[in-house]
Amino acid sequence: MEPAGMDYFCEQVQQKDVGRRMQVGQELLEYLGDPARSTDVEQDQQRLDKVIDELTAWVNSSNFKVRL
Repeated sequence: MEPAGMDYFCEQVQQKDVGRRMQVGQELLEYLGDPARSTDVEQDQQRLDKVIDELTAWVNSSNFKVRL
């Protein structure tokens, strides 16, 4: 499996598959919850902005599980 980092999440949050979104969402929460693993979060503001933009679209999703 590819190591989780902002590059990985930037690519993965664009997935349209609901099951994959659920998995990536959980991985992202674990990643952000561990400061030792998420040292690159603030390194590339443009990449972080893209991830946040994609997550905003998740909030507007018609699937309640994705929204949560």
